[in-house]
Amino acid sequence: MTTHYNVQKHDTIYQVKDRILIGTMPPKAQVIEEAPYYLGNILKYFSNPRTLEDSFKFITSNSSLSEIEARNLVEELIENKIISSKKFDLDNRYSRHSLYFDLIDAPINAQEILANKTVGLVGMGGIGTNIAMNLAGAGIGKLIFSDGDTIEISNLTRQFLYHEEHVNNFKVEQAAKQLALINSEIELVPILESISDVEIFDKYFNECDIIILSADSPAEIHEWINSAAMKHGFAYSNAGYIDSYGAIGPMVIPGKTACYECYKNDGDLYKFLDNGQELPSNLNKSFQAPSYGPLNSMVAAVQANEVIRYLIGVERKTEGTRLLINSQNYKIYEEVFTKNENCKRCGHFAHHTENSDSSFQESSLTDVYVNERENDSFNSILLDSMMDKLIKVLPNTKILDIGCATGEQAIHFAQKGATIVANDISEEMLEIVNNKVKTLELKEIEILHGDIVNLNIEDKFNYVICNNVLDYIEDIGPRLSKFKGLLTENGTLIVTIPHPIKDGGVWKKEYYNGRWNYEDFSLQNYFTEGVITKSRENKDGETVISSIESYHRTTETYFQTFVQAGFKVVGLFEPQPPNIVAETHPILFAKCSHIPYFQTFVLKKE
Repeated sequence: MTTHYNVQKHDTIYQVKDRILIGTMPPKAQVIEEAPYYLGNILKYFSNPRTLEDSFKFITSNSSLSEIEARNLVEELIENKIISSKKFDLDNRYSRHSLYFDLIDAPINAQEILANKTVGLVGMGGIGTNIAMNLAGAGIGKLIFSDGDTIEISNLTRQFLYHEEHVNNFKVEQAAKQLALINSEIELVPILESISDVEIFDKYFNECDIIILSADSPAEIHEWINSAAMKHGFAYSNAGYIDSYGAIGPMVIPGKTACYECYKNDGDLYKFLDNGQELPSNLNKSFQAPSYGPLNSMVAAVQANEVIRYLIGVERKTEGTRLLINSQNYKIYEEVFTKNENCKRCGHFAHHTENSDSSFQESSLTDVYVNERENDSFNSILLDSMMDKLIKVLPNTKILDIGCATGEQAIHFAQKGATIVANDISEEMLEIVNNKVKTLELKEIEILHGDIVNLNIEDKFNYVICNNVLDYIEDIGPRLSKFKGLLTENGTLIVTIPHPIKDGGVWKKEYYNGRWNYEDFSLQNYFTEGVITKSRENKDGETVISSIESYHRTTETYFQTFVQAGFKVVGLFEPQPPNIVAETHPILFAKCSHIPYFQTFVLKKE
């Protein structure tokens, strides 16, 4: 099928003299200063879908560019996301939302994600109904909503889902009928019951991805939903108002943010109120909360937006934070809640199921290699196939594998006919290698224990492999000199390191739908070199080693160090996973398909 490209449908494009303005508002808007005379006409041409070949012909016919220059121009337009091959069916129900999701760089399958999510709503009053209308329109797959009240005439100033003829009907029953008129494609589950204990969350809401609480009674309801969230793993958020202020959040994500138990005694809402312990009861027994339609709509719109952003995995403002919006002047105050690691409710939250062992069991590096190295590691999905391409086993090929760990590469190349010396400083690792060698009856492998710098090796090797070792060494110069002396005249040194970009940043991950989801990677300290502390995760995203120290260096530092040691770089690789890994190892794929995890240098003696 031929691919067609066109300018982004959500971008306006204006030409003002020699300036071209693409988009309107930051951070997406772009300005092309001193644009060439032909560019505006070319962008107008791409208002309709065009094949690359047709576009090259048009550009060369309507400008002074050669075909090569035309190709380079189109590649630059694609790279800068000015033109795209994305398709939007404007007749599709969710087409305008899809354009918005594309505008904010949400996942390309954001609408499909929403269609497979379940949201709970506790309270179907002025805020709950407005949230429900937004979520129904957005195509959330399933809405579960509860309320035991009937509709009153005074509700109609803000509960726009209901009409005058619905007065005295039960809210949830009428809401189900009205929401079905908004979107007949979604599943609606009305619960004609007010929340009276924690078991109602267990019974009706346990499958939710997130629940919105827009009810404040009974007083224990916050304890109940918090307890259920820790048990079932769903996120939840509060939506309401205090006097003329709208309150949204905090969004509580079990295992990640502060929970209700963490912050309930820390004061309330930007210090406008004292906490509940100091004011145990309201002396005004005739109190009735004022409620105002626009304020309800304002809170509901922000909360619905936060829910959708959470479900599709983009940044949320209310995550661990409560917003207080002054409806009179629109000033927004923030109250940030910090997770208490000693919290009796969430401090040792078991991330995935209520039956999980919440105590963290530290593994050794040997345990990790034994359990996952062969088939379930970044090494197996990224490095092994690349090493096969870099190393050509011919008759009499000799390979020195430094830091061989549990011996997967040494054994692989021995089985292909190479003579192998497998070296490691870990006796545990080498014992595992030795047992494998005996089982496979591989006489081509010699096992060598100790620091390679201190070992006396007379032989010369066609290949010296040093994968994921140098990042544990403070001074790598002596080792490079040793490697150089161990190579034959035309020998090859292959060095792999954890990619400096990966080690210079951190993943932001969230647990939902039964697994860890890697949402965003933040590059923080790339140019800061020296000792770093990092953790090690298994194939499921669970931390198995909490603290490992290594040395972070930039790519430039590695390159210059290799050159100074008398090597020339003849190859540099950043291995990517094949697409099949998305099916076999979805969590590993989610990480290493977005950022580089390894950097491999192929070196020759100068």
